[in-house]
Amino acid sequence: MISLRWNIAGSMVVVLIQLGYTAYTARAVDAHAYGVYAVTLTVVPFFGYFANAGLSACVLRSERLTLPFVRAARRLGMISGTVCFLLVVALAPVFASFFQMPDLTVMARLLACVFLVQPSANVTVTAMRRVGAAPVAVLAESLGQTVGVATGAVLLVCGWNPFGLALAQPVAAAVALSVGTAWMARRPLASGPPVRTRDLLAPSGFMTSHSLGQFITNNIPLWASGRLLGPGAAGSYSRAFLFTGLLLTFLYQGINWAVTPLLAERRAEGLRSSRDVRRTLCAASAVAFIGFGITAGIGPAVLRLLLGPGWDQAVALVPVLSSAAAMTLLCYCGGLIDQVRNAPRALLGTLTATVVATAAGVAAAAFAQSLVLVAVAAAAGQVVGHLVQVAVWHRSGLMRAGAALRMHGVHLAVGAALGGAAAVGSADRSAAAALGHGLVAMVPVILVCVLLRGRIPGFRVAVATGLLRSRRRLTSPLPSSAATDPSDRPY
Repeated sequence: MISLRWNIAGSMVVVLIQLGYTAYTARAVDAHAYGVYAVTLTVVPFFGYFANAGLSACVLRSERLTLPFVRAARRLGMISGTVCFLLVVALAPVFASFFQMPDLTVMARLLACVFLVQPSANVTVTAMRRVGAAPVAVLAESLGQTVGVATGAVLLVCGWNPFGLALAQPVAAAVALSVGTAWMARRPLASGPPVRTRDLLAPSGFMTSHSLGQFITNNIPLWASGRLLGPGAAGSYSRAFLFTGLLLTFLYQGINWAVTPLLAERRAEGLRSSRDVRRTLCAASAVAFIGFGITAGIGPAVLRLLLGPGWDQAVALVPVLSSAAAMTLLCYCGGLIDQVRNAPRALLGTLTATVVATAAGVAAAAFAQSLVLVAVAAAAGQVVGHLVQVAVWHRSGLMRAGAALRMHGVHLAVGAALGGAAAVGSADRSAAAALGHGLVAMVPVILVCVLLRGRIPGFRVAVATGLLRSRRRLTSPLPSSAATDPSDRPY
């Protein structure tokens, strides 16, 4: 629980830094230039999945982490990162020509510098989390983000606009790597048998391919916006996507860093009978539907306040992209479960269904030339993907589909009520007034939820795992029977 709290706190700091940076760049960089940067952020990270080679997931899921293992992972990261850097430098003009954005060449080459340091940084920081040094890992990442965005802002002020945006990530990764390396030099890991670089290729290869598929799926809508509707539409979509994506990253990382090591340790017990699986999905369901329900209602007012005038198209996309982010979080957390239980066929089935559904929706949106329908396609694809996950779990006996859908229904109702109240309260008001009225409008719904908290499965799981305290005993102390698990009881 200490690790989870530190991870959440660190992710919160990063989100606040990014929101502040977003507010500044919205005023310093126009929509057209930011659209070029947004497209660059989808092209260059494509190579990042090969540069990182799934190494962070391998480190996080390792049953016993040793110094030779970490050294081999960092060595592989350095090799793959250098290769990807050289590839992006060579192919940048091709991408610029395809998207008809000349500035993309310089932007991509600058951003590609991140490959020289980020793979090693990710391995180092993940290893710190795996051995229980979450506070230092949080410090390394938070300090890196702070220095990175400060560097980008200074370059923009000095007139290197918009190219200063591209150097924030390389600087952030370099700082995180420096802090992490210094810590590990003073507190070396346990020794172990030698690990060859090629020994990591097999386990990391599948994770790289799977993550790459997720990346492509998530960015199909943005690519379609930039290619078919122009850089202005891509800039608006990316602003709204970044806003919801920051919260998505914050929530997913907190769950991933806390849950994956726990599930890996319980792997030997057999996840089919583990209540940790059901609790993981229940927590993800509560966080996704309630958190992004609130974002859908209050998010437009927040984004208007952050971006200032001229971004109405981006603001209008927030409710739809909040729904997409909620379902993406559920799919990602479901993927964590399938990864740890070593179910590659389930992962591939979910990914295939998501890609096909998203591509079909984007094709329909392109025919209608509608940016809103592009966002709807992103949400629909994730819905289909999670339904496939639930069906697979039901067939394998991991979790009953009825129980999963009931908990989703309860959390969706709570999130919709909170978001609807915020939307009604903030309607037809100025940005600052809309934010205040939206927050006040949610208070009655929050009070009702407090009174009925015993019927909310996410609350019961939080009490059972010690995240929250309750005066009432909602469940027996960690029962072994799946039937008495708080996430599997009728609501």
